[in-house]
This record gives sequence, C-alpha cells and structure tokens, in this order.
Amino acid sequence: MIKILVIILILFFFFFLPQKTEDMKWVNDENEVVVKKPFVIKEPIDSTPIEQVKNNVNTPTTNDWWKYPDVIYETKRNGNDLLVLVNKQYKLPSTYAPSDLVRASNSGIRRGENYYLRNILITDLTDMINSANSEGIDLSIVSGYRSYQTQVSTYNYWLSKNNNNVEYVDTFSARPGHSQHQLGTAIDFSSSEIGDVLGDSFSNTNASKWLIENAYKYGFVISYPKGYESVTGYKYESWHYRYIGKENALEMKNSGMILENYLRSKN
Repeated sequence: MIKILVIILILFFFFFLPQKTEDMKWVNDENEVVVKKPFVIKEPIDSTPIEQVKNNVNTPTTNDWWKYPDVIYETKRNGNDLLVLVNKQYKLPSTYAPSDLVRASNSGIRRGENYYLRNILITDLTDMINSANSEGIDLSIVSGYRSYQTQVSTYNYWLSKNNNNVEYVDTFSARPGHSQHQLGTAIDFSSSEIGDVLGDSFSNTNASKWLIENAYKYGFVISYPKGYESVTGYKYESWHYRYIGKENALEMKNSGMILENYLRSKN
C-alpha cells in the first residue's frame, strides 16, 4: 500500500507540477534560433482606416515613454519602403520579410559578414566603411536583419534575463513586429575599440563619433538618439542606425528632426 502511494505521489509531481524550462540562449541573428513556445503580447489591431489616424510630429508624448499605446496599427507603407514608420504604435505583419536580403560580407565589413541586410543599402554601406577605414575608423556589425520569429526569441531572451519585467524590457527591446531590424535596413554597429561588442560603451568610441558626423552622407541615421526617449519610446542607442537613403537622410538632417519625427511627417 505504501509503495502504491509513493508511486502515485511521484506521478503527481511529474505530470501536474510546473516544470522548470531551460534557460534561453542568446539569439544569434545569423542562425535564426526560435524558442518552442514564444511569449507574444497580443495587441489589438484597430480597423480604423489608417488615413484617419493622426500620426505626425505633434503626436503627444508621455512620461511613461516605454509603454505601448492601447491600440496598435499595421504600417501604412509596405515594409520595402525606406520611409515606412515602425514604432510602438505601428507594426509590421508577422509575414513580412524583405525580398532582397544579402550577406553583409558584400559590403567588405570586417566583422558581421554573415548577417543579412537588404541589397538596396550595400553600395552605400560599402562606401561608408571604406571612408571610415581611410580615416582610421574601424566599424563592425553586431546585428542586422531579424525575422519576426527571431524577434520573438530576442524579446523572450530579455524577459528571461529580467524576471519577466515587461515594462523594463520595453525600454530597450522591441516586441515582435515593432522592430526596425525586421526591415533589413537597421544595423547595430560596434568597433574593435570595445572588442566588437554591443553596449553603451560604443557611444564613447571614435567610431560612434564618426558615425554621428558622417553616417547621413551615406543614407544612415541614428534611430534612438539621446534625450528623445519620450518621443522614440526607447532608451538611447548609440549603435543603432537605420538606412533611409542618402537624399532622405540629408533632408532629415537639414530639417533638424530626429528619425521618429521625420518618419511621422512622411506617413
């Protein structure tokens, strides 16, 4: 009788109590690793015609800048459009993927050659890298294109590392569909100055200072500048640049707008 009770207890603990899941490993964009049961926050998609939604430089900001709005809209422009607005209010479809992805190695980058980027930016990226090298500036790539599913894994990873604190993670990691990396035109840069790692220390490098002064000449602009968290919805990221084309980047620079407001004025 005692043996039977012991067996019943063992079966109960095995089948009915929560099992500890494996710790998530860092997601490598190059390998497109995806978790088995991803965490995804379901967001309501409003059916109001996009033209009726006011989304311009006058959009009110909030002290709770990291929060997502109550209603989420799908992007008005196609993801292939260099000026598509992707932020915390506008998201890309889970099925969107660029059709012209190529290896970053086509640009001659020293590190990060296996990441994928849109072919439309490769020529300008190559010119920028060569120009930087000629001035003694070393650039590397530590993140490029991420699929929707890879962003699911990336977001999950940061949740697992921060006790599932959604509000904290939302300050620096985009939820699936809301990441510029899904466009294939966003790049996270680093440099040998800091061991080719991703982090806040990049802001103090010569590479970062060079990008601030020169990236726009090649069509690249910083996405999340310092001091504009209440507008962009994300912490300052000195390493995160997005390609919008040389003419657009020059127009944006001359306008004095940051990327978020520039894109709002175009959408």
